[in-house]
Amino acid sequence: MDYLPLFAKLNEQPCLVVGGGTVAARKIELLLEAGASITVVAPELHSAVKAWAEQQRITVKERGFKDEDLQGQLLVIAATSDKELNEQIATGCLTRHTLCNVVDNREASAFIVPAIVDRSPVQIAVSSGGTSPVIATRIRQQLEIMLPQRLGALARWADDWRATVKKHFANTGSDNPNQLRHFWRDILDGPIADRVLKDDTAAANQDMTRALAELDNPDKQATSGEAYIVGAGCGDAGLITLRGAQLLQQADIVLHDRLVSPEVLALARRDADKISVGKKPGSRADSQEEINKLLVQLVAEGKRVCRLKGGDPMIFGRGSEEIQALAAAGLHWQVVPGITAASGAATYAGIPLTHRGVARSVVFVTARDRHDRPPPDWQSLAADEQTIVLYMGVAAAAEIEKGLLAAGKTADTPLAIVENGTTTKQRTTHSTLGDLTNTIAQQSIKAPAVIIIGEVTGLANELSWFATSGDSDDIWSEEAFATIGKNHT
Repeated sequence: MDYLPLFAKLNEQPCLVVGGGTVAARKIELLLEAGASITVVAPELHSAVKAWAEQQRITVKERGFKDEDLQGQLLVIAATSDKELNEQIATGCLTRHTLCNVVDNREASAFIVPAIVDRSPVQIAVSSGGTSPVIATRIRQQLEIMLPQRLGALARWADDWRATVKKHFANTGSDNPNQLRHFWRDILDGPIADRVLKDDTAAANQDMTRALAELDNPDKQATSGEAYIVGAGCGDAGLITLRGAQLLQQADIVLHDRLVSPEVLALARRDADKISVGKKPGSRADSQEEINKLLVQLVAEGKRVCRLKGGDPMIFGRGSEEIQALAAAGLHWQVVPGITAASGAATYAGIPLTHRGVARSVVFVTARDRHDRPPPDWQSLAADEQTIVLYMGVAAAAEIEKGLLAAGKTADTPLAIVENGTTTKQRTTHSTLGDLTNTIAQQSIKAPAVIIIGEVTGLANELSWFATSGDSDDIWSEEAFATIGKNHT
């Protein structure tokens, strides 16, 4: 270990910055956030440094550096553009046993300034040992995205309860450190902490009081269970939302659909149970009821259950049916939307679902309902300037073609079929309405796929951006090319 990570308490402690330019200003700002008593020595000052001096937040000596400036300083930052001067400052600090950081010179530095994630009082410092500041910055950026903004508030809330919890465990004879640690782990991973993160401290305090009371009643049924109905997105693991990933990591059990990718499942806790409840075409009609019962059972047992659904749980995802079952049982739940297949597949295929002058509306429809019936009103689907996105339509291609043609759509209406949208296996096939059935057969198109019908599909020739691997390139039929040439010249 080249450097010992530590957090220094600099409040009102003397710190020196030599240099008054842009780089020095950034270092001064960090020291100000830490509450340091700062002296700046420089013949010329950046506008921000001048402003801090005018506000009497720092002491400034507008002159060149003198060796005596190092006297009495806890730490020093050498941030001048003069390499020799910076090294002179570092040597002077070394003889005085004072920590010195020389900007952009790790060999001369006694300490380095890490990339910082600040969720005070929670702080994370990331360092590459000075070898690659860009890598440290990239890691910091990733942590910034992952960590809740109110993490510091959660830490303060836990601190407020710390003594009470410890006393409760001691009074009940349950002062085993492991029991205490497990209790806090469950609290901070569960819905109580989630309420604090949502700025509902009053509800969190009520639940915490109840959780402590239940420690005295081991036979009482757990009431802390909660269901997270989370949309996993439509293929690409990067498309799950930040909130969805956070709840997935909190879950004790993950009930996931068949099409949820292994990369998304890998975001779950390692010790979480992962149960596939995905329904395959032709499965029994009561399988959804079985999923509902399992979900209710697990949440009623006090488990935190992530119901991970492909796409968006509220768009043809039957998430609302699962919520109805949870509500009927008097259980807690929350919903996180996801990127539905229509939006994800269309975007990755370069197809805007609406476009000024081409399509002013879009309709999502399933080719079959739960009773295996086609859409009842083809006429409304065939409206002008409207994009039609059909889910689960590959097997019903003949009915789609017949229904829309009978409703007045022309045979040369362009369309696109996107298989395995947003993944490296994505394949986009362009055709026309009159040739839909033949195209699916000739290209051996299989589910999962969405069918997008409308003039907007012709824009993919200009807007396509997503590069796939292998033989997954877009396929354009002669009819599709002819349609593009006619409608988009």
